[in-house]
Amino acid sequence: MKFLFRSLVVVFLSVILFSATVSAKEIAIIETNFGKIEVEFFEDKAPGHVKNFKDLAKKGFYDGVTFHRVIPGFMVQGGDPNTKSDDRSTHGQGGPGHTIKAEFNDETHARGIISMARAQDPDSA
Repeated sequence: MKFLFRSLVVVFLSVILFSATVSAKEIAIIETNFGKIEVEFFEDKAPGHVKNFKDLAKKGFYDGVTFHRVIPGFMVQGGDPNTKSDDRSTHGQGGPGHTIKAEFNDETHARGIISMARAQDPDSA
C-alpha cells in the first residue's frame, strides 16, 4: 500500500492511559489524515527521551505539525513546529529550544520504532 506522505498532517491528540491486566501502560495516539498511530513507550530504555516527548505532547508542541521528510521504505520524520508555517525552507530545522542527552540502548531500529533526530553531537537530540 502506497501513500502520499508529503501532505500527511500529524496532529498529536493526547497521551492516554490504558489499564493492562498486570500494570497500567501509557501510550500516545497520533492522529493523521490516514488514521491513527499508537506509540508504546520504552521508558526503561530511554527515560529522558520518553519524558521529553510526553512533556512536549502535553503542552501541545506537536499539534498541527507535518511529516517534513519522507523516504519511502525507510522512514518518515516529523515533529518540527516549523512545519506549521508555509515557508518550507525552514521545515526540519525547528525544535523546542532545548536538547537532551543521548540514551543509546540495545533496541534495534526495526520497522515501527520511533527515534529522536539529532545532529553530529550525540547529546543534541
